[in-house]
Amino acid sequence: MFHLIKFFATFRLFSIALVGAAFLTLASPLLPHLVSESDAACVRGVRSNDVLNIRSGPGAKFRIVGFIRPRTCGVSTGQRQGRWVWVDYGRGGFVNARFLSAEDDSVGRENLRCVRGVASGDVLNIRSRPNASSSVRGYIPRNACYVEVLGRSGKWRRISYRGTRGWVNGRYLAR
Repeated sequence: MFHLIKFFATFRLFSIALVGAAFLTLASPLLPHLVSESDAACVRGVRSNDVLNIRSGPGAKFRIVGFIRPRTCGVSTGQRQGRWVWVDYGRGGFVNARFLSAEDDSVGRENLRCVRGVASGDVLNIRSRPNASSSVRGYIPRNACYVEVLGRSGKWRRISYRGTRGWVNGRYLAR
């Protein structure tokens, strides 16, 4: 009976060790990214008509597994590998670090606003001139953020949003 108890105790320890080893083997590609501290970053330096590719590995030769739009913030970052950094933005992968900046960078942040007070189902029109009768160049979705204010004329604000420049009514912009 003693030998049977000793066998099951040894078998149990062996099973636990085997499961642990299997976990470490399967998770090892992810461990560098899981253990590093995560910071929020913003996409910078990507043209408004382009995207920042998320790749399966740290290099341009790896396949594209997702993308992030220009001026997007809230991108969770992990460990850096050379010029590449691990990100988690709906899909995990690597991006070129030169296109990310810390979200808490204050450079240019004082001019960024969010759209507020636009009715549900409506948008904020971007106009060619600072008045409601001028042509519409584009629009900004309700509650969108990262609208850059470039200037003002009365209640109107000259803005840039995802590559489109024009004028919006300033009452719909807030910090």
